Amino acid sequence: MKTKMVAVSAAALVAVAAGAVPSHAISDTSGKRKIGGGVSLEANSWECNLWMKACDWKTSAKAYKGSAKKSMTWIKNEAKVTGKGGSVSISAGSAGVSGSGSASTHSFTWKNTNKWISDLSGQARSGYLSLVWGIETCSYASTYHKSLGIKGTASACAG
Repeated sequence: MKTKMVAVSAAALVAVAAGAVPSHAISDTSGKRKIGGGVSLEANSWECNLWMKACDWKTSAKAYKGSAKKSMTWIKNEAKVTGKGGSVSISAGSAGVSGSGSASTHSFTWKNTNKWISDLSGQARSGYLSLVWGIETCSYASTYHKSLGIKGTASACAG
């Protein structure tokens, strides 16, 4: 009986290591939200599904006119990443990104001018011997087009 239990445990470990357990990202999107003048704004957020010590996260804000990319006067993406559980260190990998936060929640902002996209990415890392069961990654998108006189917002949260 003990040998059978060890064999089953070993098989489960091999299955996880081989990728038999789904490891795709957790994601959410606002979809293309119409904001006027034929322009749509989309917010997206992604994060890893399974992790032990580190989890990558990404957010984006995108502007479209129909299916074509639409440059805006400015487009801004605010990423809010919250750790669930114990000690979590959250960072953004993009240079020039402004950010702030507390022990478990951090916000990062990137504003592009005369572009169609604003994206952010980073990593959450759990503390040593810390019980962390996940993160929540949210994207808060906003944009403005001066000559068209339109502005809008959209949001998406994964996790």
